[in-house]
Amino acid sequence: MKKTFLSICLTTFLLSICAQNLNEVLFSVGDDSVTAIEFINTFNKNNSLEKATENEIRDYLNLYINFKLKVKDGFDTQIDTTPTFQRELASYKSQSAQNYLVDKDVSEHLIQEALERSKQMVRASHILVMCPLDASPKDSLAAYQKIIDIRKKILSKEFTFPEAAVQFSEDQSAKDDIGANGKIQYGNKGDLGYFSVFDLIYPFETVAYNTPVGGYSMPVRTQFGFHLVWVQDKQPVVSKINISQILFLDSMAHTGNMSLAVKEKLTLIEEALKKGEDFGTLAEQYTEDPASKENGGKIEPFSPTSRRPGDFIKQCISLEKDQISKPFPSVVGWHIIKLNELEMPEIKDDEKRYTIVSRIQRDSRSSKSVESLIEKLKKEYKYSDKGKNAAFSFLLKNLNEVNILPPATDLLAMTGIEKLKPVASFANQTIKIQDFIQYLNRFQGIELNKKANTFLDIQYDNFLKDKMLKYEFENLENKYPDYKELISEYHQGMILFEMNNEKVWSESLKDSANLEAFYEKEKFNYLDDEGNPKPLAEIRSLVLTDFQNELEREWLTQLKEKYPVWINEDLFKSIVKNK
Repeated sequence: MKKTFLSICLTTFLLSICAQNLNEVLFSVGDDSVTAIEFINTFNKNNSLEKATENEIRDYLNLYINFKLKVKDGFDTQIDTTPTFQRELASYKSQSAQNYLVDKDVSEHLIQEALERSKQMVRASHILVMCPLDASPKDSLAAYQKIIDIRKKILSKEFTFPEAAVQFSEDQSAKDDIGANGKIQYGNKGDLGYFSVFDLIYPFETVAYNTPVGGYSMPVRTQFGFHLVWVQDKQPVVSKINISQILFLDSMAHTGNMSLAVKEKLTLIEEALKKGEDFGTLAEQYTEDPASKENGGKIEPFSPTSRRPGDFIKQCISLEKDQISKPFPSVVGWHIIKLNELEMPEIKDDEKRYTIVSRIQRDSRSSKSVESLIEKLKKEYKYSDKGKNAAFSFLLKNLNEVNILPPATDLLAMTGIEKLKPVASFANQTIKIQDFIQYLNRFQGIELNKKANTFLDIQYDNFLKDKMLKYEFENLENKYPDYKELISEYHQGMILFEMNNEKVWSESLKDSANLEAFYEKEKFNYLDDEGNPKPLAEIRSLVLTDFQNELEREWLTQLKEKYPVWINEDLFKSIVKNK
């Protein structure tokens, strides 16, 4: 709203001085000139021309002229050509370019999607049929058909989902196992417990959030293979769970049964609680959990998405504050819990958005906005890959004879490679098979395992993405005026800093004798209450600042002699008059 208002004010102002050419030079510094529109735009970035007085505008003009004098001298002395300067500028360009090297609409969709998902946590189970992303089409189809058959068995009630997970899932955590200590480690039967946004890989997360409670998803593919997902519950997200518990160990609990001894203990506890006895006191007396026994059964607060069993979390979040649960089993025994508190997130929307954006940038989902941009660039730059099939057939003919990817020098020496037409083209760029082979050299020595075709397709997509993003990055300043202005401002700001450092700050610290001489000349400007000059040691920082100001004034006088300044006073007066 504020930007819109300022835009309207500026437009009105510009129209009011339409008699003047906005591209007319307002002032010049040597052979460099600055137009009225450049000055007006710069002024309005940090000020309001409409509210400014003539003196304020004049002061800003003088400051801007001084800025241009220093920057021009920096360019002329090539202070921006040092390796250190160039590295910092290149780093800033790269960082600033990231917002232009994605599809902004897709990025915003991902942000909004993550913000919505962050309000909810999901409990889901899965069944996995392993299948790497580079599997052959035949192997991929076989894995897909296998998980479809499993889904049919569940829908027809031949198996429950947990039974099917134990029977068919290739995620070994679903099954019981014997640990290194010889004890049974009970499987989770596919239950992943509760999770929220960013806790699991993006394709899996998306299916889980999009599947209704009680529903079975269609297969979703990740880098691990094909997953079948069963969504058991969705709840508002909880930050921390704070409970106390009374635990009785029982080897029968994992089946839902209990020993006679445990049954007697639970009955005793339930009767005591009905009589109003204190939960903490009972926990200290009876619980078989050594970690919480001395603390009245209190457990260190934990996140519901910390991979604890889903049934346990469900019991916790189903209680009201201070409510005590009925006995329920886990793989270790029988529990009675008291909910002390459910901590809910208290993050401001702007803070949450900042965190979400940072997480997306480090998450695989960020590739979606890059992929979308690549598709747009292909259309914009008229991408064509007419020569790709012939070039790949030529390459595959040679690769299919080996199991190990040879070095680029061997591939580049293949007979007939020089006769191949370009693989592809876009904008003014031509891609040759030799370019792609050089890219493949980083994978030299990997086993192809008769998957050369799939390998080439995957790597060509990555190669093309790198090529197109590099071209786009190199042309951002020509394509986006706001990016060009941003880089120019930073470049000039760096020059200003380096020039001030060289001519003023470092110069003032070079020789203490110069500072002392300045103090001797000006010491009667630093008097104490009795009218005597204060000692330099007492006011050194103040004197240093004044000395630096004098050095700057002398430097600016030299610059104005070196680069004569001219101001179009008539145009300046028109700007002031029509503001």
